[in-house]
This record gives sequence, structure tokens and C-alpha cells, in this order.
Amino acid sequence: MSQSDQNEDNSAASSMQDYCERGRLKAENLGNRGPIRFDKNGHLDESILEAYHRTGFYVFTGVLSTQEVKELLTEFDQILDNAPVSIKSKKDQHGRSVKFPGYYSLSPRSKAQTKEINHNPGEVTQPDVVGLVSHPLMMMDSALCVYGHPQILKMVAGVNGPDFVPFHEAVFHKGAGEGPPTPWHQDGRTHWNAQGKSLETFDRSSKSHGFNLSISCTPCTPANCLWVVPGSQRHWRLANEGKFPSIKERLPDAVPMMLEPGDCGMVNRSSLHGSYPNHSGTRRVTLLLGFHRRDSAIGAETTNVHAFKSPNPQMKKTVKYTEDYVLRRTRMIPLAIDARRQKYPDEVPYDYTGSYLGDGVWNDKTRAEISEESHEYWQQDITL
Repeated sequence: MSQSDQNEDNSAASSMQDYCERGRLKAENLGNRGPIRFDKNGHLDESILEAYHRTGFYVFTGVLSTQEVKELLTEFDQILDNAPVSIKSKKDQHGRSVKFPGYYSLSPRSKAQTKEINHNPGEVTQPDVVGLVSHPLMMMDSALCVYGHPQILKMVAGVNGPDFVPFHEAVFHKGAGEGPPTPWHQDGRTHWNAQGKSLETFDRSSKSHGFNLSISCTPCTPANCLWVVPGSQRHWRLANEGKFPSIKERLPDAVPMMLEPGDCGMVNRSSLHGSYPNHSGTRRVTLLLGFHRRDSAIGAETTNVHAFKSPNPQMKKTVKYTEDYVLRRTRMIPLAIDARRQKYPDEVPYDYTGSYLGDGVWNDKTRAEISEESHEYWQQDITL
């Protein structure tokens, strides 16, 4: 590398550090961070709802125990270690068969990374970078039990109402020094008016795109975490032939959603969000759980991009969500509650009052049902 190139890289790194520090200070002053709180009637604290609807996201601190975080990481690392070496491979880096082929989202390492890793002649090429593992509820018992966490589900009901339904689940992974960027985007495609204004209202009287809940297993710092533009959930950037900004742009209004292990970051799916390449020495692992309002899902017709083994730009389908479709997918909520009840018998389980098809008993028979080929639980994922 020439001296001028090195100076340019140092300048860019310094500029990013300054941007991260400014973002951190802005994020800390938004007033949308703290433990889950409920009022005397058991409803989610009104100040939390106000901050969430004002900014489009909220960070709940200290939700999961250290032990639960450890179990999530242990199971995920086992799945990560068994990842295919490339998108077309059925073997992992140890030569073993991949237990969950097709469920990994992979991206090639850069030439610089590959050269650095394989500095010895004849050394085996390292596998592609894993950025996402889809549908972990059928792979990780720890994820299933977290899905049934009573405080989390009570919080979900506080935002979406007691008859909430699922959206999608995944584990995001940004390896230290190698995590690729996630483009700036808004997830919602359905519930906007003709001018691109969000239909969502504070009192839940209209449609919404639901929210994503990022449960942190590792420190999420400004250098590796998700960034959100506060207030951006009110207007769709793609309306009237608009477009999303490039992830190369350091948006001045964006702030980092910083999390410690055990924290949960709730992000309105209509918010403009994305993440920069992870050049830091800290990896990011977050379990994503998504939820909708039932009345926002049933009857909606849209392009579903999640009801596949893993996201793929070439794979999408137009779906009109029937009541039966939503009822079948919703069964995962009581199943997770029962799985958690069996693991934590002294804990008071969440009382889910929403409707679903099938029984809510978690056992070996149920485990086989949700992962049966061509009938997996995620076949009814609900993109809005």
C-alpha cells in the first residue's frame, strides 16, 4: 500500500470514529432507553410508548439473564461452526455435512481478508462470511425459550395489543472485522397512504408494519450495530419514485442502537435503518424476533420475501394473508411459551389470549411438526 493510500485509509477511519461518537451522544439524549416498565394495571409504561412512537425505536435494558445470553451464544456458535464453506457447498470447514443447508445467508470474503487468512501456501481457504441464519426457532432451543419470555411477550402486547401475531425470526451476525453492511431500508411495504405517509397511529386504531426486536448476545457498539433515523417511520422513502440512500452515506440524523448483552432493541419496521461494515474487533450477534398486529396482517396482500429458507432477491411470492394462514403461524407463540414453562417451572408464564390453530404443547411430536420438510413453521412467515 502506498503512503497516500494509507493516509487516505487513516483519514476515513478517523472520520468514521468521529461520526460514531457524534451518533452515540445523540442516541444517549433521545430518552428512549431503560428497563421494561409496566404501570399499576400491568400495561406498558406510557412514557415508553411515547418515546417509541416519537423516535421509531426503543432500547430495553437488562431483559435477558447472563445465563440465557450464554445459552443463545453457545447454540449459535455451534450452528456457525457448521456453516457451509460457500453458498453451493453442503460441507462445513471441517468436512462435515451441514445440518441446516440453505438457512445461511453468505457473502464472499474480500480478497484482502482471504489473502490475510491464507498467508501460508496450501492453507485451506476459509469459508464465506455468515451474515444471517434464518428461522432459529427450529434449530435453537434457547431461541425458542426466549421467544416465550413472559416480560418480552407482555411488552409486545403493550405495543401491538394482546392479539399480536408473529412476523419472522433470524440471527444476525457481523463477524469482527468482516461483517458486511446492511443497506439503508424501510421494511414496510403495505400500510402507507398514496402520498407515502404511514397509516400507523399511536392508539392502534389503524394498520402498522409491526416491529423487529433485536436481542443482543454481544456488545452492539456504534462501530458494529444497527443505525436508525429517528422519526423516519412516518414517511416511506420509496413513495413517488423515491429511493433509499446508499449505505455509503453517513446520514447526519442517524443514531446507533447501542446494546449490551441481554438488552432488547425494538425498531419500528417502517423506520429507515441500516448498518455499516464492521471494521471493529467486536462481533455482533443479535436474535431477531418480529411481531405484527393481527388486524394489520389478515387481508393484507403483499410480496412475501421471508417465507423461504433464507432471503434471496430472486425468491418472492405475492400473498394475501388469510385468517387460516395467520392462525397457523401464530401457533409458535404458545409452543414457545410451553417450551419455556417446561424449562423454567418456577417462572410465571405469559398468558397468551390470541387465537391460533393446533395445540400449544411442546414435545418431540411438535418439534418434528414445525420442521417437517415443506411444512416448516416459517412457510407462513408474514411480510408486511
